[in-house]
Amino acid sequence: MDIRGYDDGRKTNVIILIVLVGGIFAGFGLDRSISGWTDTSRMYIIGIPGNVGVGQVSKVTFITFDNNEAIGNANITLDGAASGRGTTDTNGRLELSINATTNGSINVTAEKTGYKNATSILMATPGLIISATPSSITSGTASFVTFSVSGLGKPVEGAALGLSGAGISIDGVTNSNGQIILQLNPPNTGAITAAAKKTGYSDGSTTITSASQQTLSVSSSHSSVTVNFPVFVTLTVTAGGSAVNDAVITLSGAASGSAITNQDGKAILSFTSASTGTITASASKPGYAGGSVAITSAGTQSLSLASSPSSVTAGVPTYVTFTVTSGSNVVSESTVTLTGAASGNGVTNQNGQVILQVNSTGTGTITASATKNGFSGTSTTLTAVGQPTLGVSASPSNITNGVASYVTFTVTSGGSAVSGATVSVSGGGITADAITNSQGQATLQLNAAASGTISVTARKTGYIDGITTLAH
Repeated sequence: MDIRGYDDGRKTNVIILIVLVGGIFAGFGLDRSISGWTDTSRMYIIGIPGNVGVGQVSKVTFITFDNNEAIGNANITLDGAASGRGTTDTNGRLELSINATTNGSINVTAEKTGYKNATSILMATPGLIISATPSSITSGTASFVTFSVSGLGKPVEGAALGLSGAGISIDGVTNSNGQIILQLNPPNTGAITAAAKKTGYSDGSTTITSASQQTLSVSSSHSSVTVNFPVFVTLTVTAGGSAVNDAVITLSGAASGSAITNQDGKAILSFTSASTGTITASASKPGYAGGSVAITSAGTQSLSLASSPSSVTAGVPTYVTFTVTSGSNVVSESTVTLTGAASGNGVTNQNGQVILQVNSTGTGTITASATKNGFSGTSTTLTAVGQPTLGVSASPSNITNGVASYVTFTVTSGGSAVSGATVSVSGGGITADAITNSQGQATLQLNAAASGTISVTARKTGYIDGITTLAH
């Protein structure tokens, strides 16, 4: 059975209705002429269609008329397999939504004062109900859709199914489970109507949607790369704000390569551009419109190097942080080398940083150079300054032999107190040490002998010793 032309739309019903009504009026007029009717109060009623489905809502148009003219304002009553009521309009028409609950006949009665009652019968037969999974597919993409046909709550085997719309036309027949699986590949967007027919059942239909394809969006962790320099680039594919897995990414232009996105829509590609220009990363997946992103392949980029701090003290080991960048990006795996008043080297981490202990052998300039394949090198300088000198004073500065005395020593440098300095006292029968506090002071109890010089020395790493004497 070929039902591709099937259409249960309202337009078709209206056309049928007009033809039928014209024919009915003509037929009744001819019949009256032949039989010589004289009874002008006789009224007739018809329902279109004359068959409705059980368990589904059907729209039926009722028409009341006598001879060749419509009769308006007639009261319509339904009973039997379905119930309902209404009044025809001035054109003698009434549309009712009928939901028959059982098989059988639906009695239709039309009443109006001055006319004999008119009767007719509608037949209620099981209606075919169709469901489709999925109910929406993508145009231009082959998809399997399962159609299930049932009647009175049970699967219907052998129902003829016809599909039309969105550029497709397919027929099929349901199996013993009331199902049929069809592969659809609509070339257009829009509604696809699935209509089912089987003898003993009223027709059923449903629609599925053929939607347009979503467009893939591609983003890159790098907007530019360097010629002849290997790099790992993370590419992310999304559609409508959601990650797209199993999308194929292909590179073209100044570099080549391919990868497939994971469940997060990401793929990591390792490649080396062969020339300057543009690298295009294109993403594709069945059911989606492709997308792409452009990456610039540039010539050798310049490195920049910064140090913190920018000066050290000669003879004092100091940790210095070196940071290597190129443009606004940090550069990992760059080698930093020291020459001049200090030596050493190291390799930057993923943050573009390396920490070196700088121990200058004397005052002067330390040159730090940064190099990496694919980049032009750069350098910066640090200053190695001389050590400051400690000053030490005693209060009191004169002690009495044989008398124990408390003496407070104050250590400074450049007018500022120096904490953590060691104060050593020796001579005159005294040997003692102390550490200055946060005010640069240390207090010792001393008891000098009769003869000998009492020497006081202040020491701290990074400073030149301070020396004084105590009188006694």
